[in-house]
Amino acid sequence: MKIPPKPIDVTWTDDQWKAIYSKGQDTLVAAAAGSGKTAVLVQRIIEKLLNKDEPMNVDELLVVTFTNASAQEMRHRIGEAIEKELEKNPNSSHLRQQLTLLNKASISTLHSFCLDVIRKYYYMIELDPVFRIGDETEMELMGDDVLEEVMETYYSGENAEVFFRLVDMFSNDRSDDQLLRMIRQLYLFSQSHPKPFFWLETLPDLYDVTNDSFDENDLTLSAKRMMELELSGATALLQQAYELTLKPGGPAALGETLQQDLAVIQTLQHSLGGKWDDCREHWLKAAFPRAKAVKGADVDPDLKDRATSYRNKAKKIVEGMKEEWFSLSSVSWVRQMQEMKPYIAQLAELVQRFTDAFQKRKREENVVDFSDLEHYCLAILQAEEPTAAQSYQKKFKEILVDEYQDTNMVQESIIQAIKKPTEEAGNLFMVGDVKQSIYRFRLAEPTLFLLKYGRFTDEAIDSGQKIDLSRNFRSRYEVLEGTNFLFRQLLSKSVGEMEYERAAELIPGAAFPETEQHPVTVALIDQSTEESQVSEEDAEEDLAQAQLEARYIAKEIKTMLDSGEQTYDAKRKQHRPIRYRDVVILMRSMTWTAAIQDELKKAGIPSYANLSTGYFEATEVTIMMSLLSVIDNPYQDIPVASVLRSPIVMLNEEQLAEIRNAHPKGYFYEAVNKYVASGSNEEWVTRLQRFITLLHKWRTKARQGSLAELIWEIYRDTRYYDFVGGTAGGKQRQANLRALYNRARQYEKTSFRGLFRFLRFIERMRERGDDLGTARALSEQEDVVRIMTIHSSKGLEFPVVYLAGMGRSFNMMDIRKSYLLDKEAGIATSYVNTEKRYTMPSFPQQVLKKKKRLEMLSEEMRVLYVALTRPQERLTIISTSKDLEKDLYSWAEPIQEKEWVLPEYYRMQAKRPIDWIAPAIMRHHEVDLPIEVERTEFNHPSSFSLKFVHHQSLLLEDEQQSVAEDGWIKSLLEGKVDKEVTDWKEKVYDQFTWSYPYERSSSVRSKQSVTELKRIMETTREDQDHGWLQKGGIRKPLYERPKFMREKALSSAEIGTAHHLVMQYLSFDQAPTRESLCLIKKELIEKELATEVQMEAIEEARILAFFESWLGLEAMAADRVMKEVPFSLGIPASQLETSEALLNQEDTVIVQGIVDCLFNVDGKWTLVDYKTDTWLPFKGETEEETLERMKERYSSQLKLYRKAIETIWNIKVHQTALFFFDGGHIILIEE
Repeated sequence: MKIPPKPIDVTWTDDQWKAIYSKGQDTLVAAAAGSGKTAVLVQRIIEKLLNKDEPMNVDELLVVTFTNASAQEMRHRIGEAIEKELEKNPNSSHLRQQLTLLNKASISTLHSFCLDVIRKYYYMIELDPVFRIGDETEMELMGDDVLEEVMETYYSGENAEVFFRLVDMFSNDRSDDQLLRMIRQLYLFSQSHPKPFFWLETLPDLYDVTNDSFDENDLTLSAKRMMELELSGATALLQQAYELTLKPGGPAALGETLQQDLAVIQTLQHSLGGKWDDCREHWLKAAFPRAKAVKGADVDPDLKDRATSYRNKAKKIVEGMKEEWFSLSSVSWVRQMQEMKPYIAQLAELVQRFTDAFQKRKREENVVDFSDLEHYCLAILQAEEPTAAQSYQKKFKEILVDEYQDTNMVQESIIQAIKKPTEEAGNLFMVGDVKQSIYRFRLAEPTLFLLKYGRFTDEAIDSGQKIDLSRNFRSRYEVLEGTNFLFRQLLSKSVGEMEYERAAELIPGAAFPETEQHPVTVALIDQSTEESQVSEEDAEEDLAQAQLEARYIAKEIKTMLDSGEQTYDAKRKQHRPIRYRDVVILMRSMTWTAAIQDELKKAGIPSYANLSTGYFEATEVTIMMSLLSVIDNPYQDIPVASVLRSPIVMLNEEQLAEIRNAHPKGYFYEAVNKYVASGSNEEWVTRLQRFITLLHKWRTKARQGSLAELIWEIYRDTRYYDFVGGTAGGKQRQANLRALYNRARQYEKTSFRGLFRFLRFIERMRERGDDLGTARALSEQEDVVRIMTIHSSKGLEFPVVYLAGMGRSFNMMDIRKSYLLDKEAGIATSYVNTEKRYTMPSFPQQVLKKKKRLEMLSEEMRVLYVALTRPQERLTIISTSKDLEKDLYSWAEPIQEKEWVLPEYYRMQAKRPIDWIAPAIMRHHEVDLPIEVERTEFNHPSSFSLKFVHHQSLLLEDEQQSVAEDGWIKSLLEGKVDKEVTDWKEKVYDQFTWSYPYERSSSVRSKQSVTELKRIMETTREDQDHGWLQKGGIRKPLYERPKFMREKALSSAEIGTAHHLVMQYLSFDQAPTRESLCLIKKELIEKELATEVQMEAIEEARILAFFESWLGLEAMAADRVMKEVPFSLGIPASQLETSEALLNQEDTVIVQGIVDCLFNVDGKWTLVDYKTDTWLPFKGETEEETLERMKERYSSQLKLYRKAIETIWNIKVHQTALFFFDGGHIILIEE
């Protein structure tokens, strides 16, 4: 249709005008961030209502939004627009009618529309009209119950060989939880398909492959495409290495080797065009030549190291591909897939049976979930009798869908069922931005948008019409051009799922007065240090990064506000000083929130984070949940102790200990009852008697009455509700208790009843991450810095944005599972050989893992785009590196490429957002680099400021002083300080050299592990040097040694831990085999109790040697075997060896440790400690002398173990033994 001409005085852009007035075909509006899509959508609706030739009523439109809040905002905006038109034309009865119809208009989420359809046509699907929408947690618990019943049916069935083999494949010796998780996930995933049963039936098709069809199979072709991509990455690395050899001072001798390497890769690339086994033969034969020695004083060691590093990376890529893809022939891959097919079919059948049973149970309970809303609606609209679909096709003259990029396949099918059948003469108007599609984890399908965008044309000839809204009315020029510069280099169809073409680029449209420019700032914080040691825990290292970035942000905010910098207020059309409220800190997740808020608080900066969590951790809620657990089952020691110690009973730890000491055996509840009967303290007996009386009363109430009434009765009987009201934060605490009461009332409206199920209900809520806490809304007057996730910020805008945590790794947990789900391929699982008891990645799993990684990286790119398009005026991107120099050279690898888009392989290998951002910025013509590298510079109107920040510049004042003094304090303690020091150093010297009478005790913790005591004793015997002892109270440095400086190989302690872990989980009922050992190792890895590297460090022969020894045979014959037995025991210092050198004799040391194995044979106890030390005789030492040396080394430790076990358990240890995995040596330790 011809679009009316745009008047001169109209402010709409040409594309916006076109979007408002286009008519006669399906229309897809690709609305970039800040392009005013909501305003366009509202104006289009108003124009439909005001059209003189064909005026519509508002109830003849279906407006679909993504959230209920969006629907309310849309309804409000439409109402305001109608009222404005009424002011111009107050006599319009049509407009007045629209205001009347507005409340009933179909402006809602798609779920709400589905609900309306079902309530109107429920009879078509034989659904009871009096249904309710179930709570997510309720649905999960109901699903668990149904699945358990389905599984029981299969377990008790006949001819279930395939089923039991499936259980064996995806379960362990303790439970079938992994298989149950697979069934649940498959069910949920299938519900995103318009025809779930059909999709499930096709799952085995992926494995329907033969030797003849393997080479042309889609999986095989996909695998080869992946390999081509990775080989291109290896080629690029070798070419960069070769170019370094040509530089002055370059390792020229390496050039010939690199040319040979490139020839090897070229051969491998060529082989990919042939059959799989021919290709495999080439790969298995391929070998890189030995590099020639690079010598000479004229060789620059830095260039040599870089060239060698590039070559090693390329070789690692090829070797990894060889192991990944060509460990098996095509015949073997096919055989595995054919073996897996019946089990995948069985799995699909299980999910189908579960789906049927679950639907039946929900119908019995008259409850539906959100997935049911969509599928029931679709069933009604696609029924053989087309009454419903035709009714809506006739009713709605236009269907408008907002945020179309977040639609899934089921929702698309619903929309297609109610629209006009053709695109070129359709009535569907879709608005969205595929670059902001960030809900794939909710099974949104951005490819729906991309397919239409590729098919539709600007002029709508033989298809629908597409309109690009690229002009951004939110942000300053610098923010938009900076985003364009980055994403022009990042997005492509292979990595990103779309091109960042000219039509996708952001065009500045907002009118900002000419002021000082604010380039996009990228702050790279260098965390590396030469002397400090890195934390052993990733969580501590992560915390340090959060602190550093928070301090940088705090410093910038303070500077900005103290200097009176201004922002432009578009509403007032004038500048004003920046306030805290103008500043937002965006992150990928909220895990850093507490650390950031803490640092902002130290800097005096108010902040707010919408966490909506912490409810279940509140003390009053914890106590009530413990009490409810005790009411349900009093034979639970921890909840009982928690309640007794709470204000409800008010016993302290000493009193609880006395009750337990009086009755040491049995449950604590039994001990309490016995104490009530025979206790000597009348006050305690009275308190406990009252509690037990109330407990009996509450248990009766729980069986007979309402749960909500029970909770309120507890509040009344204990006056606990009144008590918490008088404590600090009393109003909030009472609100928390009321929330628990209200949750119980809501629970009783579900299909579940009873206290036990309520406790299970709450536990499932906690597992899901749900929380009853409600986030308060910020008022306009609250001047605080806001902290939020990127997802939460979508659709919002802020004057100043700090994008933090860009150096944190992407979350790739989903692709590390033993099974992967895909809407097209189905399910890919590991190959499990139940006869030989081993597992390995299957061919489909490896292909899907690559595909899913690309999908997740594409999603991460879109998340980054959303973050970069939030700021109106200022954007700062922050990342922390553990070794910035190393990272800079890594980021420099692709920057000499001549093409705008960074190489595919490099973008594929990114582990963090900064791995994309940094190389892109390093190619900007204005950015100066601190390292000398070849690069291609791109002239671009964007502007960047690249800042390098050393972590010491972010230390707090006391930490700076600590770092400055660290060196001379060390010398001072060693007695190496010159006596002619400055006055202030002399004073400190006097303080340090003052003799504290109990210094020996203060240098050793009152609680020591047996291992530490062994080391103390060894050190004392050798050289009396105690400087390394654990010093309680010495503050750990904030900045630890970077993790990259740790050795990659496992330490001896880590290898020992791995061996102990396997021994802990091995059954001693019979001697293990290599196969059962492999299975144990696999389970430990799957349960994330151990890493693959740890398990690879274990030699099965060493473990088997234990069970072949006389000690292992005794253990397997034992009446009772206990493993990893912890203990703590107070021992007088006078009884410890070498205590005179370390402790005052009247001190007591708490000794703690873990006994590896303790077993009883015919009433005689044997204590065993495993050792992974290398059994290495000294030069000239005999076997007997080595044995005595080892015995002496560990005798003190084993004696402490024996003493602890004998004292605590009141038993006699018959023999104490050391078992060395290296060589299978056994040493008995005498008393």
